[in-house]
Amino acid sequence: MSPLPRLGARPTVADAALAGLVGLPLLGWTWFVLGTGPGPAPLVSAGALLATAAMAFRRTAPLWSFAAVSAGCAAMLAGADLLLPPSMLIFPWSLYSLCANGPRAASAAGAGVAVLGSAAAGARFWLEPRQAAGLPPSFVFLFLLAVGTVAWSLGLWRRTQRAYLAALEERARRAEADREERALRAVAEERARIAREIHDVVSHSLSVVISQAQGGVYAVRADPGRAAGILTTIADAGRHALADMRGLLGVLRADTPLEQRPADAQPTLAELPQLLEGARAAGLRVTFLRDGTERRLSPAAELAVYRLVQESLTNTLKHAGQGHAAVVRLTWEAAELAVRVEDDGQGPSREHAEGFGHGLLGMRERFVAFGGTVTAGPAASGGFQVAARLPYPPTTAVKERA
Repeated sequence: MSPLPRLGARPTVADAALAGLVGLPLLGWTWFVLGTGPGPAPLVSAGALLATAAMAFRRTAPLWSFAAVSAGCAAMLAGADLLLPPSMLIFPWSLYSLCANGPRAASAAGAGVAVLGSAAAGARFWLEPRQAAGLPPSFVFLFLLAVGTVAWSLGLWRRTQRAYLAALEERARRAEADREERALRAVAEERARIAREIHDVVSHSLSVVISQAQGGVYAVRADPGRAAGILTTIADAGRHALADMRGLLGVLRADTPLEQRPADAQPTLAELPQLLEGARAAGLRVTFLRDGTERRLSPAAELAVYRLVQESLTNTLKHAGQGHAAVVRLTWEAAELAVRVEDDGQGPSREHAEGFGHGLLGMRERFVAFGGTVTAGPAASGGFQVAARLPYPPTTAVKERA
């Protein structure tokens, strides 16, 4: 049960205005009825004024408002000599407001007051038959009870409706928070994988630098001409290692524990045919196209391209299914490598269109680390496509692969 509202709570302007618009005409109608018959009019007038004023607090203090309306209606019932005063129509409105806005347990008390009030009105007409104007007391009791039941039911329905809408809003808020948490977790996991991969790549580069430097010490003494080639190798390896460190480690914003044991060699573009064969074995028809003159990329850059193709084909199998076809195209342009993976599925599902899960987040981070871009969306043919562009390093020379 919620705590009772403060007695000093101020009514809203809308509630006060609505109470006036509804209560004042009923009050005038009550005064008109009082003027046509005898009876203690001051008691009825006071009760009508109390009930009308209390309705201004029907939402800010619903329990106290209902109590005041009940007291006012009791005064009107006790003081009226004719049929029920029109201002008593405020009671079912107050009962509805109590059930809709008041404490949950108060709805039972409101129902009890409605039953007692209906019984009191029926008993009053039974004791004073001239008041009933020919209506049987049982009819008066049942009619008032039906009106109170309708108001009570509508109030509970309104409470249930608001609770349902609040639950939907809370569920939507939690779903959004969960989605953001999953996305952040996926990015963190991908960064951890990148950290492990750069550990392997940089460790290899540094091993080359160290071994070549050690060999250079002896080459300077025995064969000075060979030392120049060793120094060139060391410079190239250091340059690639520095580029990898700046690129991939720049993605990581928090320290990630690295594996202390040696990891398996990371795949390169030379292993793309094996990847495509695996996709074909899974039931996907894959076409591999290469345009332009191939250039040497750093191991981390080749790994980014490899993972992009792998993720794209995996999601093509997942969303398009077996029996479909995919085209993997590598275009070696003048300043950058263009990668495109396109399938002929029936069109992307919602999950597929929004980035086929969280896999694209890691792919984008990989390419952004090297100054590249990744886009994904519906293809012109009706399927789905992933397109990426990867700039070449400034010092990369144009060489054809052996």
